[in-house]
Amino acid sequence: MKKALPAGRISHAFINIGIATLIIFIADFLVFKKELFFKEPARQIGEIATQTIVAPFDFLLYEDAEILAEKQKKAEKKILPHFYLSLGKSFNVQEKINTFFGLVENSLKQDSPVTNLQKNLLEHDYQLTIEELRILKGQEEKEKIYKDLTYACEKYMSQGIVKQIPPNKKIIICYDEVQKQALTANLLTKQKAIEKFETQNKEIDSQDIYKKLTAKLLDTFLEINLSYDTNATQKAKKIARLSIPNITSEVLKNELIVQNHQKIDANIFRKLEALEREKNIRETHSEKGKQNFFSVAKFVYIYFVLTMLIILVYLFKREVLIKFALFRCMLIFTVLFAILLIVIHDMDKFSIYFLPIGMPIILLSFLIDIKAAIIYGIVNFFLIMGLNGWEFAPSFIVTFSGLAAVLALNFPKSRRGFYQSSFYILVSFILLNLLFSLINGWELTKILDNFKWGFFSSVVSLLGSMVLLAPIEQRLPVVTNIHLLEVGDFSNKLLKTLSEVASGTYHHSIIVGNLAETAAKAIQANPILARVGSYYHDIGKTKNPEYFIENIGDEKNIHSELNSTESALIIKHHVEDGVKLAHEYHLPTSIIDIIQQHHGTATIYYFFKQAQKNGEKINENNFHYDGPKPQTKEAAIVMIADIVESTTKSLEAPSKETINQIVEKAIDNLIKTDQLSECGISLQELKALQKSFEPILVGMYKKRIVYPE
Repeated sequence: MKKALPAGRISHAFINIGIATLIIFIADFLVFKKELFFKEPARQIGEIATQTIVAPFDFLLYEDAEILAEKQKKAEKKILPHFYLSLGKSFNVQEKINTFFGLVENSLKQDSPVTNLQKNLLEHDYQLTIEELRILKGQEEKEKIYKDLTYACEKYMSQGIVKQIPPNKKIIICYDEVQKQALTANLLTKQKAIEKFETQNKEIDSQDIYKKLTAKLLDTFLEINLSYDTNATQKAKKIARLSIPNITSEVLKNELIVQNHQKIDANIFRKLEALEREKNIRETHSEKGKQNFFSVAKFVYIYFVLTMLIILVYLFKREVLIKFALFRCMLIFTVLFAILLIVIHDMDKFSIYFLPIGMPIILLSFLIDIKAAIIYGIVNFFLIMGLNGWEFAPSFIVTFSGLAAVLALNFPKSRRGFYQSSFYILVSFILLNLLFSLINGWELTKILDNFKWGFFSSVVSLLGSMVLLAPIEQRLPVVTNIHLLEVGDFSNKLLKTLSEVASGTYHHSIIVGNLAETAAKAIQANPILARVGSYYHDIGKTKNPEYFIENIGDEKNIHSELNSTESALIIKHHVEDGVKLAHEYHLPTSIIDIIQQHHGTATIYYFFKQAQKNGEKINENNFHYDGPKPQTKEAAIVMIADIVESTTKSLEAPSKETINQIVEKAIDNLIKTDQLSECGISLQELKALQKSFEPILVGMYKKRIVYPE
C-alpha cells in the first residue's frame, strides 16, 4: 500500500520543474549569446581604410574555390585503384576440389572403374580423357595430383586472380579491413597462374600427361577473386578531397583586421570579405528562424527531461514527492550542475570531465537512498547530453562514473562511504575512458588529459559531499545513517540518563530496538532509524519513571493511590515529555516523529477498563494518546515492537506458538483500530515483519539449563 500524495503535489512539482527549466534555459542563452556589432568596411584592394576594424567574433578564412578544386583534383589522381580480394572463394575452390576427388574415389570402387569414372565426371561437367582418368586410378598419382593442385590453388588465390591486369603500375588490395599496396606486375590471371605452375614444375617433362592433367584441373578450379572495388576507390578519393583543407586560417574574436588609414592589401581584403559573408549568414532571416526554432526545441527538451524526474520519482520513490523538500533538493542539484556544465562547456580551460556529478549522487545516497541517487543520475545523463552538444561519450562517462558511487552507498553507516564512493568514481571513470578510447581511437594525450580532469572531479565530489552533507541535512526532513549512529551511541547523555533513571525502560528500549531493526531489514525499511528510534521512543518516561511498571520493583505500585484518569494522564504524558526532551537535545526530526507516533491514537486500555469497572466518570480523551498515527514504516515498526515486547514479557512461560499468537493478535488489533492506515505498510510486509520477530522473541524467553550448586 503506497501512501497517497497530498492534493496538488504533482501540479506543484510541474510548476517547480517549469521554473527550473526556465533558469537553465536563461543561463544557457546568456552564456552562449554573442552580441554582434558591425561597421561597413572598405571593399577594394588599394583603398585606404577609414576606420579600425576588429573581429567581433571568430570566423574562418576559406580557400578560393578554383584553387581548392584544382588541389582536390590533384589529390584524387594520387589515389590508386582499390581491388577487393575475396578470401572466401579460396574455401569454395577447396570444397570443389574435395568434391571432385571424392567423386573419383567413389567411382573407382565400382566395376569398370575408368568407364564409370568418365561417365560420372561428365555428369558434373568434368571432361577428362581415358588416358587422364587412368592416372587418377593410381592411388599414389592421385594423392600427388591432389596435393599439388590444392597447394597451387591456395597459393595463387591468396595472391589474387584477376580477370585482366589493370593498366596502373600499382594498386591497393583490400581484405578483412586490411589494405596493402601491390605491383600490377606481380598480379596473376588464370592463364598466368597456370603458366607459372608449369614453369615451376620443370622437373616434369613438358609432354608428361601428369603435368597436363594437373594444369587442366588447375584451369578448371581456379576462380577470379580479385576485382575492382568501385566503392572503396571512390571513398578513398572522397577522403583525399576532404583532406585538402578549405580553410586557410582563422580570425579570432578581437583580432585586428585593419587599422585606420592602413592600405588594404589582398590578405586584408580576404578577411573583410569573409567577415561580411559571416555577418550575412548570421543575420539572415532563415538563420534567425532556425535559431528561434532551436531555442524552443531546447526549452521543450529540458522540460521533458526534468519531467522524467517526476515520473521516475512517482513510480519508484514516491516519498520524495510526499516530503517535497527532498524533490526540491534534487531539482536544485540538477539546476546548479546544469549551470556549471554550461559554464564549463563555454570555457576552453576546463573539460566536461571536471563536472563533479558524483557529488550530488553521493549526497542523495546519504540523504535519501541509492534509488533516488540513481534516478537523479539517469535524468541528468539526458540533460547533460542535451547541454553538451549531443556528445554521447563524454556525457555517458561523466554520468555513469558518478553513478558508480552508489556501489559503496547502500545504507552508508560511516564516513568511510565517502572515500569508497570517490574511489569507485575514479576507477569507473578510468575504465570508461579506456573503453571509449578503444571504440573511438582517442590519442594517448587525450586519454591522459581526461584522466587528469576525472581525478579532479572525484576529489571535488569527495570533499564537496563531505562538507555539504551536514548543512543540507539540517534543512531537509531527513536524517542520515551517520547522524543516526551518532545519536544512537549509548554514551549519548539522554540515553545514559534513561539507563540511570529508568533502567527498566532502558532495557525495554534496547529489546524493542533489536526487534525493530530486524523487522525493518525484513521489509526493506531503514533498520538504523528503526533501532535508534526505538532507543528513544520512551525517553519521556525519565520524567516520572516510577509510574511505569517496568521501573517498579518490589516497592508499592504508586498507581494504587491514584484514580484511573490520573494514572492514564500520567502514562499518556510520557509521549509529550519525550517530544520536549527530544527538541531540547536537538534530536533529528525523524526520531521525534517516532517518539510522537509510537502509540498513535491508541487507547490506554488497562486504565480505561479499570475506570469502567470502578464506575468512574470517563472523559475518553483522557484515555487516548494524542497521536498522530504512525506516518512511516519505521514508526509503525517501533509501535508493533513496543507492544509485542511488553506483552510477551508479561507471560510466565511463553512458547513459540504463544509468542506467534501474541504478535499476530497485536498486529490484528492495530489494523482493527486503524493505527496502521497512514504509514504505507502493506499486509505482506506485516507478515514478513511478524515472521522476523519470532527467532528473537523465542531466543529471549528460552529457558536455560539449571546448573548444580
